[in-house]
Amino acid sequence: MTRESPPSVLVVDDTIENLRLLSDILDHQGYDVRAVTSGSQALRAVEHDPPDLILLDITMPDMDGYEVCRRLKATDGAKDVPVIFLTALSDTADKVQAFDVGGVDYVTKPFRGEEILARVKTHVALRQSQVALGASYARLRELEQLRDDLVQMIVHDMRSPLAAMSIHLRLLTGPAAALSDKSQEDLHAAIRSAETLSRMTNDLLDVSRLEEGRMPIDRAVWNLTEIANDVRAALGVMDRDRRIDIDSAGPVEVNCDGALVRRVLENLVSNGIRHTPAGSYLRISSGVGVPAQAREKIFEKFGTLVTSHEGTYHSTGVGLAFCKLAIEAQGGVIGVDPGVQVGSVFWFELPA
Repeated sequence: MTRESPPSVLVVDDTIENLRLLSDILDHQGYDVRAVTSGSQALRAVEHDPPDLILLDITMPDMDGYEVCRRLKATDGAKDVPVIFLTALSDTADKVQAFDVGGVDYVTKPFRGEEILARVKTHVALRQSQVALGASYARLRELEQLRDDLVQMIVHDMRSPLAAMSIHLRLLTGPAAALSDKSQEDLHAAIRSAETLSRMTNDLLDVSRLEEGRMPIDRAVWNLTEIANDVRAALGVMDRDRRIDIDSAGPVEVNCDGALVRRVLENLVSNGIRHTPAGSYLRISSGVGVPAQAREKIFEKFGTLVTSHEGTYHSTGVGLAFCKLAIEAQGGVIGVDPGVQVGSVFWFELPA
């Protein structure tokens, strides 16, 4: 169906007088009308060239309209074509059956031209809207794929210069470096920023790999308490005045991909540090309160909230998407719940 061609209507009725009347009514209103006298002819006509709408008689000798509609809805080419039943049957059960097999409407005989035109116009407009919406959705998917490809290309090219920058910055911290305490502090801040950028680039690339099922999962028995302690030691320098607690009575062993779980914890803890004011506590892992309506959005790719502490932190909206995909790839689940006071609790579960 295009704007240049009129909407096409297939009329199916074994009574020639009905076909002529319906064809005249629709033809005068600019519709492209095709008429057939049996269910088998209707199926062949639709297979050859699906119409925009079908007017289908129920009572026909070789195959009734219910069976015709049922077969049409079982085919890819015609399952979305709206079917309006024409029937002299008036029982409620007959009308219910018409909807059960996939009809969108029905007109009782003897019919009036105004009613036929009103119903045809309505369902053709709905069909046109569905087709337009489908085309828009397909275009959006193409644009999203183009965006993802572009992001991956840029991020992939960023990895080498970021790695080189981190190496050179660390060389400056060597014993021969004659830097003041303030300069040393600034240098370490620059190193942490470079490492954060590297982590973000890895997340961007791995989100795509996880979405496509191309990320290998290296399972082994890992102690999650040890992983959490490593993360606390590595990220504690982001805010030395912050207390990061780990609640554990001992080893917590899980068969999982330890490297992926570590990165999930790094994302959650670093988010908690960045999104909460200095002096607040972290318990692996909590952060600023997340509104109820946003608890699904934040785990979507490029889904972010304007809730950063003092507006100083900007996110790509990929870290939590990576967390969700990494946990689900191992058969687990992840989420966020309201926590104590004004915070929220981010959690994940892995199969034992």
